[in-house]
Amino acid sequence: MFEKGDILKSSERNFANVLKVLLVSFLLIISNATFSQNENSNTVFIEELIEEITENSEEDIDFTTLFEDLNFFLENPINLNKTNYETLSKLHLLSEFQIKAILNYVEKDGPMLTIYELQLVMGFSKEIIFKLLPFVTVEKAEEKQNFALNKALKYGKNQIYLRTGRVLENQQGFSSISDSAIAASPNSRYLGNPWKHYARYRYYYKNSLFFGITAEKDAGEEFFRGTQKNGFDYYSAHLQLNNVGIIKTLCLGDFQAQFGQGLTLWSGMSFGKSPYILNVNKKAGGIKRYTSTNENLFFRGGGTTLRYKDFDLSLFVSKKKIDANITSLDTINEEVLEVSSFQITGLHTTPNEIEDKNAIGEFVYGANLDFSRKFYKIGGSFVAYEFDSKLQDPSEVYKQYNFNGLSNFNSGVHYQIFYKNLNLFGEAAYSENGSTAYINGAVISVSSQVSFVALHRNYQKDYQGLYSNGFSENTQTYNEEGLYIGTVINPIKYWKISAYYDSYSFPWLKFRVNAPSGGDDYFAQIDFTPSRRLSMYWKYKQETKPQNETIEDGVYIAELDDVTTTKYRYHIAYSINKEIEFRNRLELINYKKENSLSENGYMIYHDIVYRPQAYPMAVSVRYAIFDTEGWNSRIYAYESDVLYAFSIPAYYSKGTRFYVNLKYSPSKKIDIYIKYSRTYFSDMSSIGSGLTLIEGNKRSEFRTQIRLRF
Repeated sequence: MFEKGDILKSSERNFANVLKVLLVSFLLIISNATFSQNENSNTVFIEELIEEITENSEEDIDFTTLFEDLNFFLENPINLNKTNYETLSKLHLLSEFQIKAILNYVEKDGPMLTIYELQLVMGFSKEIIFKLLPFVTVEKAEEKQNFALNKALKYGKNQIYLRTGRVLENQQGFSSISDSAIAASPNSRYLGNPWKHYARYRYYYKNSLFFGITAEKDAGEEFFRGTQKNGFDYYSAHLQLNNVGIIKTLCLGDFQAQFGQGLTLWSGMSFGKSPYILNVNKKAGGIKRYTSTNENLFFRGGGTTLRYKDFDLSLFVSKKKIDANITSLDTINEEVLEVSSFQITGLHTTPNEIEDKNAIGEFVYGANLDFSRKFYKIGGSFVAYEFDSKLQDPSEVYKQYNFNGLSNFNSGVHYQIFYKNLNLFGEAAYSENGSTAYINGAVISVSSQVSFVALHRNYQKDYQGLYSNGFSENTQTYNEEGLYIGTVINPIKYWKISAYYDSYSFPWLKFRVNAPSGGDDYFAQIDFTPSRRLSMYWKYKQETKPQNETIEDGVYIAELDDVTTTKYRYHIAYSINKEIEFRNRLELINYKKENSLSENGYMIYHDIVYRPQAYPMAVSVRYAIFDTEGWNSRIYAYESDVLYAFSIPAYYSKGTRFYVNLKYSPSKKIDIYIKYSRTYFSDMSSIGSGLTLIEGNKRSEFRTQIRLRF
């Protein structure tokens, strides 16, 4: 029998659902134009995200893992009615508050009836919803089904990628000279041809089973001859199984491990400062498959995460060879005794580089234990690594506190706390030599329109974490203390203001900085997004860092000069119709070193993106004009490329750049990509130096790829 109270509660729920349906119907009517999914290609959102992540980094970063995660969700959208924190974190689009807001909304108000209900979720502006829509869906939550291997093998999806490309102009390293000249100077020429080849196979079944093989040959490396009789220079394979019994994740082959805030252990790509001001709280991926082509910064072996109630226990072990600069050999058996440094370029194009390939063995093992509840999460990590050859004491003074020897370990504890609109997070880590690194941060949402973030880090000068990758101004997690504060404000409809200030100091010397030093970084951006057809932003960024003062003949002394780099950008993207989109950018830069003349520069580009409705193709074209007074005033800009390839060229000197990128799909199972680019320097007679030298003022590149799906 039903009690009277149960009947009343049931009536209240029914009435609430009726109101919800009426409100959602109203939103559907007023939002139909602005939320149309047909105006732009979904890949635009991925391109914009990578643009925003890379604009503050000048490193050669491999974005394959990020791109693969986002592309997977394009093809397999996340069901917002049945998801979790970890899955939504992989989008890299949402802050902790936004993730929690979605989960709390579904838990409190029941399953969403339509995707447009996101407008009712606290903290979701129209801009965020535009970017999120291609990756999510709203469906009835299905009952959990046990993993079945026969279903996986029958219904799994396969993809094959084949790619090749090269610089079209003749480079010094590929020019022909006499055999006697090569014998006298064997490293004066590349051993292989100028073509770069890439092949990969991917298999996946839902989010349960993944398998893949990747192979790559860089330009200049031999291919099925000489030192590479097995074909490609680099091979990688992985197998990942998810959510089978107590096994949350099982990885065999090549994998990566990411825990906490990255102070103890974080392999693979890591994000720092970006226009996503609030996203400084790292979203650890735990143990997961490795799909990139960086040939050294990954683990090879096996790892698993076991889940029991509120506990997650991760264990992993790795053993592989890595590249290193050899300095000492055993004269009897020619075993490597000492190396001066590890190599991470992955290039094996000359005898010297081949000599460094797989020079020493590396053995790594570790563990992580997390305890999670709705409002908090605490955990501890441990990682140890051993080498079969000694890393010798560095000769440079600024490297005095760097790791050397045969082995090291790191351990740490990390935490996350959620209380109403406040998110606290942090980590404390310890290395074998007794040194420490700390990071603590807080994000608070004052209202749906205003949020603030503050983050403090203190990495001691002798903290040694070879697989650490915390939030920092440096490229490594040591010798830094800093305070980062930021805010995101949505003052009125369609407008957003983002800003941060980061002040940091370096207690010890750095490369080209012969004294303890410090600097600061200012950033402000105003976004205007009145519709999905039109968006624009204005950006200002200024950074001041010290650098050794230069005296005559390029000699450096201990006196430091402040170097200030100021950048201004205006960017606009607008759709003419459903087929044509234009994107324009103007960027200005000023580079000023104390007591020296400043360098100025500008870059202007115009993009045309054409996606005809009647043909299965898409074309992106860019024409750019640039004029800078040197390499110091260079400007970086992301550009469209074939799938899983990335181009973020530096615009410097004076000239123009043009590229065309074509995608054609003759059937649902075949995609063909072609890209051609050319940079013309009007004030240069040669480009590059050493083996990459081109005699002339043009540099052209061709790349093509085919993707097969079955």
